Amino acid sequence: MNATVRRFLPEIIVVLLLATYGLGVAVGRYGGVVEGVGTVGSVSLVPAVRRSGGAWGKELRLLFAASAVIGVVSVATGLANNATDEPFTMWGYLAVLLHGRDPYTTAATITFLAPALGLSSQPITGQFHYVYLPLLLFFQVPGTGATGYKAMCLGCWAGIVYLVRRDEVASLCLVSPMAALVAANGFTDLPVLLLITLSLRGARGVPGRAAEYATYAMKQFASLFWFVLYVARREVFRAGMVVVVTLLLCAPFLIWHPTGIWCEALTFDLSPGCASAPNVSRHMSDLYSHWNYYLWILWVYALYEAEIRELVRRGWRRFRRLTRWPAASA
Repeated sequence: MNATVRRFLPEIIVVLLLATYGLGVAVGRYGGVVEGVGTVGSVSLVPAVRRSGGAWGKELRLLFAASAVIGVVSVATGLANNATDEPFTMWGYLAVLLHGRDPYTTAATITFLAPALGLSSQPITGQFHYVYLPLLLFFQVPGTGATGYKAMCLGCWAGIVYLVRRDEVASLCLVSPMAALVAANGFTDLPVLLLITLSLRGARGVPGRAAEYATYAMKQFASLFWFVLYVARREVFRAGMVVVVTLLLCAPFLIWHPTGIWCEALTFDLSPGCASAPNVSRHMSDLYSHWNYYLWILWVYALYEAEIRELVRRGWRRFRRLTRWPAASA
């Protein structure tokens, strides 16, 4: 490889990653998949930095500065933005709750911006029911609207990178401009991922446990992550406590209107009694077409890269043993 190309390999990877956003816009309906692949592809920054020959700490600071600028420009201008309605809807759901109504059963009428070619936006008005867990409603900056929510999420991304700054693989994966753009778009995953990262890599003792418990009542992916983590560690009691504490934190809404939070947030309208739920129009494509879902894949790999590599090695060794042909008899 040419020495000049090798030196600027991280910058080349950044440009290629950003190109996936434009490609995602070009393909239309399933653009989230393309952008998601670009987000997961951020793992390529690790070998790129290593091949460049530069100190990874210095490269990390340069990449953080570049990604932060890209994120700020996206928030301020709307460029490569408005991939989700969440920054526009969260305040509406909270307003419903503060007026004494259940956001899981009372529709909020909200106008949000939908991207047009990824460059401009057009307003769309619709009625929506809240579909996440209750505590997430309170993680927003009052009076700042959608722009404030996006800025808050970008700040959460910066906080995550700061918490893993001493981990070469984790920091280089998550400092990616694609991760910054997910945050700049205002996806609600960022406050949740910040608190989980704080619990795992930051605060210890009571503060760390409090951060973990808070995520149980924020987004369903968080409870699923903790449950799978404890099952993988064979900590059955703690895995059971994830389910119990999640239900306890949701109890006020379960008591208020049982079918509301049960259908909208806990069973995703899949329960037999939820056939007429307001948000029943979910599809299997939701499992792979949402850009933000891929950020969770990147984040899990970033924090557990060593464990995942070892698991893959064990699986490959087992596969080779099982598929080895028996020796021919003499």
